[in-house]
Amino acid sequence: MRTPRQYLSERYPWLTLADSLAAAFVLVLAMVVIWPQTRLVSDLVLITAIPGSIAAILWGLTFWPKARVQIGRLKLRYKSVRRFAGVAALSSLPFLLLQQASIYLRGPNILREPAVDVSGLSEPYPKPAKWEIRVVVAIAHLEGDDGHKTESQLRDALANLDPRLHVTPVILNRTITLSGRPLGMAHLDALTSVTDVRVDSLIWGGVKGAPPPAVGPLYDTEFGDNPQFGGGYLPGDFKLPELPPDDLVKVLRLVIATDSAQFMSEYKIEFRDALVPLIGEAREMLKDHGKTAGWSADTRARVNLVLGIANRTSGVELKSMDSLNAAVAYFQHALDDWTHDRDPLEWAMAQRNLGRTLCAQYDLNMDTALLHPAVTAFQNAMSVYQSRSDRIDVAEIQSALGSLFEAIGRYIPGSENIRKAVEYYRAALNGIDPRKFPNIWGETQIQLGNALRVLSFWDKGTKDIEDAIAANREALKIYSKQESPMHWAEAQGQIAQSLSQLAQVASNPDDFRQSISLMRQILNGYPRERRPLEWAHIQSALGDALMGLYDLDPKSGAQYLEQAAIAYRASLQELTLEREPIGWAQAKQGLGNALEELGHNNSDSTYLNQAIDAYSDSLKVYKSDQQPLQSATVKYELGEAFVYLGEQGPGVKYLQQGVQNYREALAALPEGSPQDLRNDIQDGLKIALDDLHQRGWKGG
Repeated sequence: MRTPRQYLSERYPWLTLADSLAAAFVLVLAMVVIWPQTRLVSDLVLITAIPGSIAAILWGLTFWPKARVQIGRLKLRYKSVRRFAGVAALSSLPFLLLQQASIYLRGPNILREPAVDVSGLSEPYPKPAKWEIRVVVAIAHLEGDDGHKTESQLRDALANLDPRLHVTPVILNRTITLSGRPLGMAHLDALTSVTDVRVDSLIWGGVKGAPPPAVGPLYDTEFGDNPQFGGGYLPGDFKLPELPPDDLVKVLRLVIATDSAQFMSEYKIEFRDALVPLIGEAREMLKDHGKTAGWSADTRARVNLVLGIANRTSGVELKSMDSLNAAVAYFQHALDDWTHDRDPLEWAMAQRNLGRTLCAQYDLNMDTALLHPAVTAFQNAMSVYQSRSDRIDVAEIQSALGSLFEAIGRYIPGSENIRKAVEYYRAALNGIDPRKFPNIWGETQIQLGNALRVLSFWDKGTKDIEDAIAANREALKIYSKQESPMHWAEAQGQIAQSLSQLAQVASNPDDFRQSISLMRQILNGYPRERRPLEWAHIQSALGDALMGLYDLDPKSGAQYLEQAAIAYRASLQELTLEREPIGWAQAKQGLGNALEELGHNNSDSTYLNQAIDAYSDSLKVYKSDQQPLQSATVKYELGEAFVYLGEQGPGVKYLQQGVQNYREALAALPEGSPQDLRNDIQDGLKIALDDLHQRGWKGG
């Protein structure tokens, strides 16, 4: 009987042992390239990588004279050792190298895909119809729901929501089993049960796991990279309160309606007062002591949480401080029932929502006393997520803390708070996987870019500005003009503003021109009707860039003053004191700068009086006790306008007003303010006083 080797040698006489081994080696290499992440290939790479690495190191050592001496003492020939080590390395390391190369080339990179065009400036904005919202809610068959009675009740309740909320309920012909297995398994089953990408959330669970007449436990699960209803990624599902069906329907309607309203807010689509009647239904239920007497602490806390989130969402839409105050109260009631030790994730959920609501209150009334309590609430929540190694929730809170410290830095002079903001944004980015959470990663890059741009006002050099541009370019790897037009425009706008600052630091008019060109291209076709405030902010930034270009060469750049005034006035068509106080004040200040220079250059009192009016408007927002640095700056500019006006005619009235504003500016200027600004105010004051004394004024 022939052996397999004899059979092969007779059938394939040309095939040698060396050829066979080489063919097998190539075949294995091909397997590594084709299936680089399989268990078999991973084990093979691990087994071969260690001896291969040792052999490669040994091969390299044979070129070192001292190592050759040691090899000789072992009575070995270094050339033989080199040859043996080289063969071992060449036969072992290709598996590791090819596996890593295959994994790399399968991912998104410039070797596999064409370079991404991060500008998109020549493309038109997509049509607004593409951004319309439709929230699809699937309801699974509920465990223990005889005759699908509760399921039908939930579907009918959601079908009757206000059409402005764009909610469509559907039935999922599947039951997510709860009984007899861990909740985590049911959660995974829920996540994989919906294959339709149009479904935004799933209602699932059972009806007989709660004490009658309540039904439950029921869960609301969000899909994609969206957080759960409570605002976090842990817990993985939002548990609905255990209530009788008629009461549960009121809470579920409010949950889904609020979810839809939040989606609409992200896309700047108005829903007006659509949540108000639903909030009223749930609020009246909570006030009925006959119903709430039998509620558990968890049920009471969940209803309070839902009402808090709904009131905040509605309050932001309607700019209602009453709604936001009510939201704070509901979250505090929830925190009375949930404790850090017994219900850590729920307690953290209430804390982060309390922090978000305090931020919303600050955005509405600019009360800086709200900022530090918001910081405390977010830090309380973060401590829980950090203890759970929950990187994405920690990252989201770090991003929120970055925004808060940016706001604090606006009224506390110095760079300390803006540096904290930068640190928080960078820490957040370290916890975000851009492949899983691209939108969060992109938004945080934009926030980091803005914070670095602000920090550059305090630091010397251009590093912060260059880092800001780099951060926004990272965001543009995620956002395209066609798929995410508003994020794209925001990142491009930040780059344009960074170029303006770079031009100012380096006194480079080309950077200013590039910034102006970029902003005008962003504004070309910008959907102003959908994003009026964002459009206005870009117009205001365009005015700033034009003013910067004028400042570099006032003689030949006078043409830019009128263009800047046009841009500022355009922004003020959308920015109002009530709607956007800070943006309105900034545009008013910029307009005052342009008009002041026009009036001074042309000896035109009309322009100067308009500049004085613009500065005075700006000071309605910039209070010396809230924004001392901004207040002092505008006071200085107002004083300068009065002095220019006084220089155009006899008398001392306007010069006196200029001196008064200079002195008020110096008094308002906080410690840690830029020394250049203080010097400019003092120089202006001295010149004005000298002029007054020359005119016979005897004051001091």
